[in-house]
Amino acid sequence: MKFIVRDLIKSDLPTIYEFIKDREIAYLINYDPYETYENFTERYNLYFSGHSEDIKILTISLDDTVIGKMEIGYDLRDKTALFDLLIGDKSLWGKGYGTKALNVLFSYGFNNLGLNRISCEVYRFNERMIRLMKKMNLNIDGMLREAQFVHDKFVDIFIFSILKKEFEGDVYHD
Repeated sequence: MKFIVRDLIKSDLPTIYEFIKDREIAYLINYDPYETYENFTERYNLYFSGHSEDIKILTISLDDTVIGKMEIGYDLRDKTALFDLLIGDKSLWGKGYGTKALNVLFSYGFNNLGLNRISCEVYRFNERMIRLMKKMNLNIDGMLREAQFVHDKFVDIFIFSILKKEFEGDVYHD
């Protein structure tokens, strides 16, 4: 199967919506699984209309099948960015697609956007994402203690980052 990372298109939204309605995924990313499709798509309207100049949303696919998405919001003045990653097809978790996708994202951020630092915020209870960040050699910059009220309790958020000088094309080699 061919691994593809490409720009998000409107026809990808139904698949992404189904991914995030999954109870386990909704829990890990603190998403409301009862949000309507109309409200979900409304959040993407600015992006598709071209009014969001400081964000890039990418679809992760195997052949023509969408398996996930990534978003990177960036500040070109400060040369920094914040990203998120979702592999929504749970049957593909642990198969290396998150690693491959992040290598593409980091390459895009450092080489195309000219960024110096790319970071990610991860809930302390999202152990799978924490393992991926460590596997990708992202630095743990710190922890925001009890930073958000999630699932009826205050939770900690880890801040992970990678600098351009730390990135070597393939951060992790299989």
